[in-house]
Amino acid sequence: MSATGTPALLMVSMEPPASLEDEFNDWYDTEHFPQRIALPGIVSASRWVCVDGWPRWMAFYDLASLDVLQSDAYLSVSGASSTPWSRRLLPRTVGRSRVAAVALAEQGDTRYDTQHDPRGVCRLLAMSVPLPDDTAAAEGIAGAVRESLAAREDLLQLRAFVEGTSTCWLLAAFDAPVTAAALAAQIGRPAGYSIRSFNLYVPYQRSSY
Repeated sequence: MSATGTPALLMVSMEPPASLEDEFNDWYDTEHFPQRIALPGIVSASRWVCVDGWPRWMAFYDLASLDVLQSDAYLSVSGASSTPWSRRLLPRTVGRSRVAAVALAEQGDTRYDTQHDPRGVCRLLAMSVPLPDDTAAAEGIAGAVRESLAAREDLLQLRAFVEGTSTCWLLAAFDAPVTAAALAAQIGRPAGYSIRSFNLYVPYQRSSY
């Protein structure tokens, strides 16, 4: 699947030591997050707290395409070019993961919606399914998940993405306090494939954590 010109996502998860949690959120809220959302090609962004799964903190960015992550603007504030605060905090986090994936178009639908406004979301499910060599399986997986959740009145949005050629990611937003156990029972093995990760999030609000 071509990255150029196709909307994409960047999903970054990590957890700092408990003793650094307040500083971690200070860094994210006042430096890192504002820096990232100001970059060209980042369409929308949000932060989330994991309530079922791990690690605890996740940031989710909609990208105009994966090319954004190779742009001069992005590289100028990443890696060795990161701020001193970033270079001090990031090595002390655990469970760090970085998912860069391309949006999967619905069959017959060329629209690519951006993430639902977090202020209207009660729970967000992020699940991953390993793919065989043929990434076409992602369409069947996404269709199976959509069918399994179609009757739910609390489903606000379901989006599918493909990471490289190895993983299908599904993001489902709900306006009610669903549980991971209930969703897992409902979704089962989509199109006969096993689920690798299954995390449930609530929108980040600094006043609550």
